[in-house]
Amino acid sequence: MARVHAARDKQEFTIILETLEKNHGLKARWLAELTALWALRISDLLAITTAQIDEAFKRGEFTIKERKTSKWKTITLTEHAIKLLNEMRCKYPRDQYLFESNYGNRHLPVSRQTAWRWMTEIEATVITWRKKNGKLGGINLGTHSLRKSGSRLRQQHGVTLEELQLLLNHSRPETTVSYLDNREQDLIDTYSKGDQALFT
Repeated sequence: MARVHAARDKQEFTIILETLEKNHGLKARWLAELTALWALRISDLLAITTAQIDEAFKRGEFTIKERKTSKWKTITLTEHAIKLLNEMRCKYPRDQYLFESNYGNRHLPVSRQTAWRWMTEIEATVITWRKKNGKLGGINLGTHSLRKSGSRLRQQHGVTLEELQLLLNHSRPETTVSYLDNREQDLIDTYSKGDQALFT
């Protein structure tokens, strides 16, 4: 299975968010924003209930246990998160999950497969945008791209490797470096420099 990529920069991340909203609605955009903002795996985000969020509004934070690692993670409600969560609660006041499926009468979260499909279906649009803006190369998108994008953009904004390791709940800094080192994507710029070095 191909490695999924992060957005290369904030502009590309914005294109991802806008395309998700255009193709799949606000719920898809909100899911992407909170996954990146909270640096969560998609299974952990989809398990969050509205009761947890209601309690978090009182405390300013909430704690979850990560399914993959069984580690505890405390999530602080930032100004942007509060804005999004208020919009979501207004639009879906009866939902029991933060990201509840619209299908059927049962209260179930959106499936991981649906969230993954939303991401993979926008790859072509992102590639087209890249070409129009003089950027080379393709991109492999999946739900983990959002967690990676949130980390990569934070690093570009000055957050240290140690802080990112804590945010991602990684045991080893090497794992965090792997998240930030988008080798396949960063290599693309090397090809462009080859044009300049060899032929201009």
